[in-house]
Amino acid sequence: MNFKTVLRNTVRLTGSALFGCVLAVPHVTSAQTVQSNIPITVTLYAEDGNIPYAFLDGVEPQGIYVRILNAAFDHLPGYRLEIVNVPFRRGMDLLKDGKIMGFFPPYERADRDWIERYSIPILRETVVAICSKDYAQRNLLNSFPADFKGARFANNAGYRLAGPEFFDMVEAGDILLEEANTTASNLRFLMAGRVDCYVNERMAILAGMRELAVDKATARLFDEVAVIGHEHGYVAFGPDRDGKWPYRDAFADDLDQVLSEMRDSGEIDQLVVSYFSY
Repeated sequence: MNFKTVLRNTVRLTGSALFGCVLAVPHVTSAQTVQSNIPITVTLYAEDGNIPYAFLDGVEPQGIYVRILNAAFDHLPGYRLEIVNVPFRRGMDLLKDGKIMGFFPPYERADRDWIERYSIPILRETVVAICSKDYAQRNLLNSFPADFKGARFANNAGYRLAGPEFFDMVEAGDILLEEANTTASNLRFLMAGRVDCYVNERMAILAGMRELAVDKATARLFDEVAVIGHEHGYVAFGPDRDGKWPYRDAFADDLDQVLSEMRDSGEIDQLVVSYFSY
């Protein structure tokens, strides 16, 4: 199916399809905060280039997850949110090393067993592969990634959305991989013919094309050739070996409760739809 058509249908269905480092601060509990009326400042780290989900627009954190979490904190008077944007790899390294308390929005992975807890799922995302129409027409692409031997792929640095079998083929030299930090950069690789295909979340690809002002004629040169799977984004909480954040679990429980209420009430869906209504 033409990728432009797929994306148009996705935007139309977004509302129904989606569901739902803390820096060192005084070591006080949630109950103490409420009693003193002094909110705990929670500094969550976020990706800096994952448009439309979490990114830095000039000096301002933006994105769908940012909107959702800002709205969630409106329901959490005991806490005040600050967001620091960093590249994905950097954020995950900081989280793993216990230098920050929370990072969003990574997916849950078996090899990330060092993550001590996740929030409830915030959004459901669809991971796809798109390829140039020329490559798609010249190859029989029924099975991902087995049928893509010899292909050149773009990938966001640090992302493993394409799955372990794909990266085994990369390691074996059966697939060539080029990585850039942002969706826009990888789309430029694809449009320039430097790579044949690109894997990312469907709405992130749409947002990247909007960022680059890709016209309809150019968008029709690419096809969505595989739906690789569905993922959920979370706030991830890393190890706290030194007990720097004794209030972490109380905060995470409070956040889960609010996110669950926002999901059930339709507030999260409304925030997603409004984001794409501009």
